[in-house]
Amino acid sequence: MTATDVASNTDIPYDSPLRRFPKRGLPPNLSSTYPHGHISGHVRPTSLQRDFEKRKAAILRTMNAEQIETAYQQVVGKITAVVEEDRKRNDEVEREKEKLEKQREMERRVFWKMRGNAEGRRESRGKEGDEGSRGEGEI
Repeated sequence: MTATDVASNTDIPYDSPLRRFPKRGLPPNLSSTYPHGHISGHVRPTSLQRDFEKRKAAILRTMNAEQIETAYQQVVGKITAVVEEDRKRNDEVEREKEKLEKQREMERRVFWKMRGNAEGRRESRGKEGDEGSRGEGEI
């Protein structure tokens, strides 16, 4: 494998000036280096490009620009709905996580407080027991 093969198999950085072709619906920093290239920056393989062109030609034969835009907006709407659902679910999970973290912190405080009280009682018993035994021995 030559150096050019390795270079051609590596991704092109997102901030590269070679990325001049924006992809529809994606931020500008996800532009491609070729009009129909992958976001990775590489050209589509010939077989994939051929399939893409066949699908595109079939769509253009059966639909006009307005219908294509409507279909596109429907797909975008579905994706947006899924993203919104995921965002709501993530918010719920985050709230539950915060609730559990607060509960854990409270349990930790109670544990250490009880442990401190138990040690304090042991120490006080030990002192009382030592004093009591000394007191009985001295009499």
